[in-house]
Amino acid sequence: MVNVRTETFPTRRGTLLAMFIYSFWWVFLPVDSGFAYEEVSNFTGGNLKGTVFIKETPISPRRFNLVLYADPYYCGRISDGKGWRISPITRLGPDHTLPGAVVYLENVPRGKPAPSTPGFIQTKDCMFLPYVSTAKAGQQFHFQNWDPVEHKLEIFLTSDRGGLHLFRKNLPPHPDNRKSDFLSEGITGTHRAGAEITYAVDETGVVLFRCSYHEYMEAWSVLLPHPYVTMAGKRGEFSITDIPPGTYNLVIWHPMGQTTTTIRILPERTLNVDVDVLSTSATVYPEDTHKPDPFGIDLVGDAHIVPSVDLQEWDAPSEVGR
Repeated sequence: MVNVRTETFPTRRGTLLAMFIYSFWWVFLPVDSGFAYEEVSNFTGGNLKGTVFIKETPISPRRFNLVLYADPYYCGRISDGKGWRISPITRLGPDHTLPGAVVYLENVPRGKPAPSTPGFIQTKDCMFLPYVSTAKAGQQFHFQNWDPVEHKLEIFLTSDRGGLHLFRKNLPPHPDNRKSDFLSEGITGTHRAGAEITYAVDETGVVLFRCSYHEYMEAWSVLLPHPYVTMAGKRGEFSITDIPPGTYNLVIWHPMGQTTTTIRILPERTLNVDVDVLSTSATVYPEDTHKPDPFGIDLVGDAHIVPSVDLQEWDAPSEVGR
């Protein structure tokens, strides 16, 4: 369910004039996603703010038996204490709000300049960091391996038909990193970055970063040609400014679910939207839908794998009305 209200600015004459000007040139702007985004300096428009939440009970994260993958004891320093690694977990905020959700508009053909800054993806403790990010299509990603074990980076462009494989390359560890420094009792290892790998994804869409040696390692980035995107804060709050007036699809995306709704942006006004993410629209992985271990989660594994960095626990939040 989407709750919408608007807040108007006090200058009525300025608002009416801006509506006339914007509506005139907006008619002639292409809305097809195939058109390139046109940057306009000193651009001003309408604004959007709101909150993202999940009303339904979130889908449980995937679990992986560590002994079936490389480096079970080092990577198992983050695990459930029973030999299983749980895929990255997003803790909900107050009132079932969803921190870290990506909020963006589809098919914006023209507007404020889109900054392009290099994206850094770090592997540490057999995790990709950050777990969810946004980027401008075509910008460089810099991948750094801070672990004492080798990772093999794979990049997929996701779709409803599966994943398009874009890139694969080894991420070597720093030569001075040793697993024994992190596993021996009383010894604290130092993470150092190995040789950096760079890659630019020219396509728009959702990309998945994954390690083919450690399948539970995953991260996601939403790539767009324009700057009308943000990420929800700790309480699910978000804000996007200077949006060209018009009607858009507002997309809320997170590995836990996705929602699309239609909104109307007016010049010099702020639209307030509270959006409920549908957890039933699960993430699309490159392979077929994940199948749980047929033997049950407690019958396989190694209890001697010690979660010395993080003891993972997952208790699905009960459904909360709103």
